[in-house]
Amino acid sequence: MGIYIKDMEMPTSCPCELVGHGYDLHCSFVCGVPARVKEYYECCQHGTRPAWCPLIPVPEHGRMGDLDAAVEKLKRLREYHSDDSQSGVFIAHGISQCIEVLTGKDAPTIIPADKEGG
Repeated sequence: MGIYIKDMEMPTSCPCELVGHGYDLHCSFVCGVPARVKEYYECCQHGTRPAWCPLIPVPEHGRMGDLDAAVEKLKRLREYHSDDSQSGVFIAHGISQCIEVLTGKDAPTIIPADKEGG
């Protein structure tokens, strides 16, 4: 699972806005790993970000939903309507076109599926 932080610009260097304030400034993602501690402080000095930083940019986007769930529902509807009648064939064809739109290159992935969900 991940989180989305609204209205925060993508950090270009360490330390970022997520680092605490006050005496004990450190990155939570260092997790006490000595090599990460060293690299974090080097990044702070050089104005860079480490490769292990888990933050990823989220481009401008419209309403987001689970396209995989929508496709599965459309497939069930297509099965329900795919009888031998003329209207059944017409409806099933229309649903197939909707599935193609949702799974094709015209439906860009904004946030990739997580490891647990897909």
